[in-house]
Amino acid sequence: MQKSGTTYLQQMMQDRTRELAAINVLYPVPPRMRSEGGRLNHHETATYGLLGTEYPWVSEERAAKEKAWWASLRKQVRDWSGTAVVSAEALSVVRADAARRTVEEFGVPENTDVFITGRGLGRLLPSVWQQHVRNGHATSYDRYLRQLAQQRDRGWAELEEDPRTHLWRAFALGRLAQRWAGIVGPDRVTLITNPGSPADRLWHRFLEAVQLGDTSGLPAPDTATTVHSGVTAPEAEVLRSVNGNLVDAGMDRPSARRLRSQVIEGFAAREKRGPRLGVRSGFRDRVAGWSQEDIADLHESKVRIVGDVAELHYDPEAEPAEPTPAEIAEAAGVAVRAAADWTPSPREAAKTR
Repeated sequence: MQKSGTTYLQQMMQDRTRELAAINVLYPVPPRMRSEGGRLNHHETATYGLLGTEYPWVSEERAAKEKAWWASLRKQVRDWSGTAVVSAEALSVVRADAARRTVEEFGVPENTDVFITGRGLGRLLPSVWQQHVRNGHATSYDRYLRQLAQQRDRGWAELEEDPRTHLWRAFALGRLAQRWAGIVGPDRVTLITNPGSPADRLWHRFLEAVQLGDTSGLPAPDTATTVHSGVTAPEAEVLRSVNGNLVDAGMDRPSARRLRSQVIEGFAAREKRGPRLGVRSGFRDRVAGWSQEDIADLHESKVRIVGDVAELHYDPEAEPAEPTPAEIAEAAGVAVRAAADWTPSPREAAKTR
């Protein structure tokens, strides 16, 4: 599922493709990337070529562009004589028929294992909204939480089938585990809990779960390695406002992305950045109830668990303080300075003339 350490694991494997191949493990990458490098989740984009508009954010045109990469990925997996690892967090949102089709396309449904990395709702929900803001959206945090609550109130029969309720198909870990267990069997599904820190613990849990053989030759990751740098609660509020203003000003997406990146860099340089983003006080009881339901469903699924289920529990008492007006104002000042220092590229400047 997204925001559960998948990008970190993908980076670890991408950086170790040669060492993995030496123990007969394939982590496929696009041919050109073998020389160029890069940090994108190419397996997810490959599945666009297979599943297309099953993903609400994928157009038919985008799906058509990825068909060749999907065919290449599938061929690499089918031609490999050992173990192949395919990692795509977007597969957590697909409906059961699409999940089954994906497994069958690789040609060995009877020998396919599914590994799910998961985080508790208390960390997941804020992290996903924060990522939406980092990607340029301006939906308020309260509205985001209200929409999720309204969706969940509709019941699982609808959530499993409505393409627009894809977030709950991923967020509800127990239901996610049950969906894939219904395809490959509960004995072939493993849930790996992500403790958050230290960073390398998830990598070691992943290796324990997947059982690739002798992995002593794989370079150990730096314990401080991270992929996504987050923003704090006051910074997220400011960034959301910046996004809305950029849209109102008619700034094109590439320019807005560059400016937003400069604002985020300004945030990261601060010594005192305010509290982390938590669940709003008005939603904490609901999130606690959802968490209990999801963990109960996880136990009922009978899938294997690597890690500690206690890491998935939501504790309202552990929530950080909500940002003060002063903290938001300080973050806004940083955004103003970053915007004042920002200069468009020559191409962007030409568009505004």
